[in-house]
Amino acid sequence: MALRLVQVNFRALDDSALGRFWAEALGWGVSSQGPGVTNVEPVGFVRVS
Repeated sequence: MALRLVQVNFRALDDSALGRFWAEALGWGVSSQGPGVTNVEPVGFVRVS
């Protein structure tokens, strides 16, 4: 089974700007867990347990 990167989590001084940069670079979407935390993940990705 191959590994596939499905989420990158940023905590930085300007996490939203950093997240937007990487989302654009990877063609992914941006979401937020709250103030100071930005997640970048593939658009349409659904986790399966």
